[in-house]
Amino acid sequence: MKDYTSEFIRNVAVAGHGKTGKTSLLDACLFNSGAVKRIGKVDNGTSVLDYEAEETKRKMTIGDSLAVTEWKNNKINFIDTPGYPDFVGEVMGAMTAADCALIIVAANAGVEVETEKAWTLAENLNLPRAFFINKMDREHADFRKTLDDIRAKFGNSCVPVQIPVGKETSFKGVIDLINSGEVPADLADEVETERLEMLDIIAEFNDELMEKYLEGDTDNLDEKEIAAALAEGIRQVKVFPVFVGSSLQNIGVDKLLDSVVNYLPAPNFRAKTGTNGDETVERKISDAFSGQIWKTMVDPFVGRMSYIRIFSGDMKADGNYQLIGENSEGTERINGLFTMQGKTQINLEVAHAGDIVITAKLSNAKTCDTLCEKGAAIKYERVNYPEPMLAMAVSSVKKGEEDKVIGAITRQMDEDQTIKLVKDPATRQTILSGVGEVHLDILGEKIQRKFGVQMVLGEPRVDYRETIKKTVEVQGKHKKQSGGHGQYGDVWLKIGPNKEPNPESHDGNIWTESIFGGSVPRNFFPAVEKGTYETLAEGIIAGYPVVNVSVNLYDGSYHPVDSSEAAFKMATAIAIKKGVLAADPILLEPIDEITVLVPTEYMGDIIGKLNSKRGKVLGMDPKGKGQTEIKALIPASELYKYATDLRSQTQGRGSYSLKFSHYDPMPENLAKKIIEEHKKAAEDK
Repeated sequence: MKDYTSEFIRNVAVAGHGKTGKTSLLDACLFNSGAVKRIGKVDNGTSVLDYEAEETKRKMTIGDSLAVTEWKNNKINFIDTPGYPDFVGEVMGAMTAADCALIIVAANAGVEVETEKAWTLAENLNLPRAFFINKMDREHADFRKTLDDIRAKFGNSCVPVQIPVGKETSFKGVIDLINSGEVPADLADEVETERLEMLDIIAEFNDELMEKYLEGDTDNLDEKEIAAALAEGIRQVKVFPVFVGSSLQNIGVDKLLDSVVNYLPAPNFRAKTGTNGDETVERKISDAFSGQIWKTMVDPFVGRMSYIRIFSGDMKADGNYQLIGENSEGTERINGLFTMQGKTQINLEVAHAGDIVITAKLSNAKTCDTLCEKGAAIKYERVNYPEPMLAMAVSSVKKGEEDKVIGAITRQMDEDQTIKLVKDPATRQTILSGVGEVHLDILGEKIQRKFGVQMVLGEPRVDYRETIKKTVEVQGKHKKQSGGHGQYGDVWLKIGPNKEPNPESHDGNIWTESIFGGSVPRNFFPAVEKGTYETLAEGIIAGYPVVNVSVNLYDGSYHPVDSSEAAFKMATAIAIKKGVLAADPILLEPIDEITVLVPTEYMGDIIGKLNSKRGKVLGMDPKGKGQTEIKALIPASELYKYATDLRSQTQGRGSYSLKFSHYDPMPENLAKKIIEEHKKAAEDK
């Protein structure tokens, strides 16, 4: 591969809804540009880009793939992204590495959920955008209807620069509105109308073009002026060109490649801003080397492969660079650079500003970390990946392999920034969180294939609490006689609600003593106190910690020979269990504050669902762009797989976040079920 400087490089993130033909389009681009000798097919597992086992099995893209190719003395770094909502983190990473987004829309389906989300992600980054209306050869394909749909969603600045010849089975070609050449007579009026509409939008970006357009001299417009005005409008993120074709029939693919190099921006059109300490700094392409890792691939044999977008300067295949990360600093030695066409590596000696390269076996570098020249420090902003919403308890299929499963997931977390793994100290479960069910299913398949371990997912235990409603006085007596010394401990405890618990106490529990006359010697007080806290922590009615309880030792008796700390601790446990059961014990459930962000049209359905889950809506707040934020209090036990419910209700448009609020008494009928399950489990042991 030739050496390309920034003005001859294009970085294009290809995004959109699943099954719109993104991967098939790039397979055709690679073939037409001579990068590969045959067109790969997703459906038969021969795609150059969907090469992971999980992708070929499901016939869908799961992770970003780099598809580098050369076209008319330019280098194009296409990034193929997933269209399934569980893998939105991959799309976000690709957008940060690209200079523009090419959004694919199926002519037989129109704008879909992930089309809108791809647009929004690019819009948030102020990325130039273009559309490719694909599948013009399919049944029900309708260019005009799809274009109207695009404009209805994203505005009239979405302007076609190509129109199709025919549709469905009669689709046979594409007419370029800038350089149309000979036009079929039956399309002449349509071509003229669309061309004038295109000129009306892009003329403002070229003074000479505007003058000719206003004078009505449209027949003699210079094609170079039109192309330059279009490119400028795209670069300013004010014009969004619409291309058209069929990846399956390989129609319109060459024209798309032409359009990418002719109209879409090269990486030298803008500088990149970062920070150095508290100072904001800017890097131009001519400045010292700097780049950011936007993707990490984990291979059990090769190790980590780091995908790097170079923002300034040149990167050498044997260079030493400063690493600036969230939790890592130091120096990284580069041991070779390469680019990729799917899984095929192409070695590079040097890469220039604006390019995308890959290197392997960096010691400490992680996704979103910055690499830069020593003495020219800069730190680029990290990607704000979505918080995973689906939480599951994870364990191993085989006993004794828990550590191996956790280790494998931890390694995959280097690759996937939307996975979280935490150990819940209260329930003693390991909780794995992901974006959705498919996300976690595929994670399980990956760690089995890569690391030879199998995980199993289940419903997380809810961290309930127990407490009491009234005050009682109880005796606990432990008396046992055997050969030699016996065991004797006797306590009288007053047990009641602790209405003003100290946050620093044991779960709001407090132990005191008011012994008079030495009925229990002071040297046994620590044993009674310890027995109190330990017994309450173990739970009484359902195995969950007892909280907000006051325990007072006010009387008892002892034996001068047989009494011991162990005996008094045992007596205390007897009294605590007896007392809690007599003091109207209840079960408390954790209540979370949930914040749900949804399109406003779904607000009624979401509130209805929250109410059905015993939620209490606190308020609604319009957030603009047709979005409403709903805040509610909801029991944690009602949130299992709520991520799946929300996706179903909003067609994937909703998201939510949680934070713990407080504990509330649980409804008696629900509490009874949990208590009975605990009793049965104890009996089965």
